[in-house]
Amino acid sequence: MFQKLQKFKDLIINSKNILLINHIKMDADAFGSLAALFLVLQKMSKSVKAVNDSETPKDFDFLLDKKIIEPELDISEFNPDLIISLDAASQSQLWEIYKNFENIFLEKNFVVIDHHQTNPWFWNLNFVYPNYSSTCELLYDMLIELNFEKYIDKKIATLLIAWIHTDTNIFYNQNTTPNTLKVASELIKLWADFRSPIYNFYQKISLNRLKLFAKAIESLEVFWNLIIWNLKNDDFRNTNTSLEDTSGIINKLSNIEENEAICMIYEVDDWVKVSFRSKNIDIWNFCASFPNWWWHKNAAWFYLKANLEESKKIILEKFKKFF
Repeated sequence: MFQKLQKFKDLIINSKNILLINHIKMDADAFGSLAALFLVLQKMSKSVKAVNDSETPKDFDFLLDKKIIEPELDISEFNPDLIISLDAASQSQLWEIYKNFENIFLEKNFVVIDHHQTNPWFWNLNFVYPNYSSTCELLYDMLIELNFEKYIDKKIATLLIAWIHTDTNIFYNQNTTPNTLKVASELIKLWADFRSPIYNFYQKISLNRLKLFAKAIESLEVFWNLIIWNLKNDDFRNTNTSLEDTSGIINKLSNIEENEAICMIYEVDDWVKVSFRSKNIDIWNFCASFPNWWWHKNAAWFYLKANLEESKKIILEKFKKFF
């Protein structure tokens, strides 16, 4: 890893314009790692831009007092010397941004930083380490090895620890390792505000979101060792909520004692998003049989171009074959 890190350090030092990108439907780890690196590079007096197909989810606003994601950025005009992808498990997860500016991605120095086991090492300099709980944990270790610790202030430390919290479910999930706890401890020493993310992501809840959770609970169905919940487009409309408001809901519902695996199906216009959590069932191969999927050890999700009832039927038929 040392030689790769030295090459990465040289690329950063010798680059003036640096572009950061993360995956579509960005989650906490994708945003946190990008935002933390964005602020580090700014402190190094780099011209840095961040891009994604969509705006930053509003749930993340409490961590950063400015907008850094520019969905309409003209990458050709910015003309980056270096492009860094964070938390994207494949090239396809860069979505329309990559498609629209493919020629620039192909000709520039491009670095991939990610922790997903399914990542195929899709570019020429890859830091892909599935033993890390999150890309934020990996990024912290990389910053230390690059001797960039002096740039990590309270805001950056808080960004990093916040997303370690979410990807490990506050150190509860099986991806939590001794190194995860060590990194969290070091971030607290750097004055990370570890309480605020816990409150905002795990304790605070609006009345509308509570009504949405109630809709999910009402939809509960049990099939064999699988519990299925769903949220329809009408549920979002009637509670004045959106897909963003489902953040964390599956972790709360996965605590049911009888649960071996749970499936949460969300209608998103004419698509559905399907999230899985499991305790003892290996859902890797099952979820890999679907397109547009992401995976962790006991958590996976994918998208289907179907309505809710059709999706449920497809999922149950496949689940019966696998388990």
